[in-house]
Amino acid sequence: MTIIRFNNHASVTISSGDVFLLTDPWFQGSAFNKGWELLVQQTDDEILDILEHITHIWVSHEHPDHFSVMFFKKFLNLLLSKNIEVLFQKIDDQRIKSFLIRSGLRFQELEFEKKIILAERFSITCLKDGFYDSALLVETADQKILNLNDCDVTTEARAKEIFSVTGECDVLLTQFSYAAWKGGKLNKRWRKEAADEKLNTIKLQVRVFKPQVLIPFASFVYFSNEDNNYLNDSANSPEKVIEAIADSDVNVLVMKPADQFHGKVKKLDVDNAVEFWRVKYAASSEVPALQYDVRDLEALARSFETYRHRVFDNNSRFFMWLARYLSPISVFRPVDVHVKDLEKVIRVDIFKEDLEILDTAGHLIMSSESLDFIFLNTFGFDTLTVNGCFEEESAGGFKRAAKTLAIENLNNIGVKFSISILLRFDLIFLFLGRLSKVAKKVN
Repeated sequence: MTIIRFNNHASVTISSGDVFLLTDPWFQGSAFNKGWELLVQQTDDEILDILEHITHIWVSHEHPDHFSVMFFKKFLNLLLSKNIEVLFQKIDDQRIKSFLIRSGLRFQELEFEKKIILAERFSITCLKDGFYDSALLVETADQKILNLNDCDVTTEARAKEIFSVTGECDVLLTQFSYAAWKGGKLNKRWRKEAADEKLNTIKLQVRVFKPQVLIPFASFVYFSNEDNNYLNDSANSPEKVIEAIADSDVNVLVMKPADQFHGKVKKLDVDNAVEFWRVKYAASSEVPALQYDVRDLEALARSFETYRHRVFDNNSRFFMWLARYLSPISVFRPVDVHVKDLEKVIRVDIFKEDLEILDTAGHLIMSSESLDFIFLNTFGFDTLTVNGCFEEESAGGFKRAAKTLAIENLNNIGVKFSISILLRFDLIFLFLGRLSKVAKKVN
């Protein structure tokens, strides 16, 4: 018998026979630079209970609500003693692989669309999605489970691409609410549209994959910072998923931590779990919002120097300069950031050694800690777009910033900005397409 146990957020345990497969463990702490909090923070003892029988851990992608560095560091000795094998997609970006191997953990790369046998009658197939996400198909003796987590399976064509590999499934797990910046505090229209689009995406996925059971997950968080907590005002709840899918034949199974599903679909009691999450969502609004610390100009200047060295070490400075002046899409132009806690507008120009103070309006407005985070981390701008701890100060400001600061998003998937990038039209079009969608929503 196959058992699905819900742990937290995007983490479940799928067990059958001697295999206990844990997915995306994030159980404690905040994520995305003080931007997200779990609705349920679990104790060490509760985590030890989750890990008791685990044989494998699958990580879908690098985002910290799926790949929690804190988890792997804190429980490393236990993972080593249990000889747990970590599974991750085979990609050009080697950061997660290197981290896990340096930690001494058993590690297996998953080639896309290749069935991997973990035990008799227990196989997995990893599927690529977008820049860095992945989905997982789990097949056991009695269940076919498709975990889409955050994957951008939002169109009929894309769903059918996945379906061509997976076919119909018995259980579908998928994200049920939006999870990134949505145009700023005044753009509630976009937040409502994003929530509705997520529900329509679930309807599409149910129609294509025809699961008997739908498990909504990967959205049991709240925006926890004073700069982004307005984003909670239109987020979907489990009840909204149930209402949206009411006319379909699928059984919606809302689960709370430690709930288990044994494959019986005739009667699914979800009332307790729905009420559990209703209380947690309500309680989150009473928690004091997180705040950022102040970084002075000297600290930002030092961090900017680190940023410039890192970018030019990983990319062709000459090709970037050439693209700045010849590219039809205006890349690598200066970005003016209104640093609100310093009450200054700072020009970020990758081709100049020093930050410049301006008397004009900025393209974006954010805290000094957020700007410092971008400078200090290759994933800094990606984090900012997810946590939404910024605003546009000038029309088109986000689009301009993305065409400059998102260079490290490409680096993080193994793509360097040099002449060779001209051979990666797929990535260029994917990036521009997503940027265009955002620009339309903002406007």
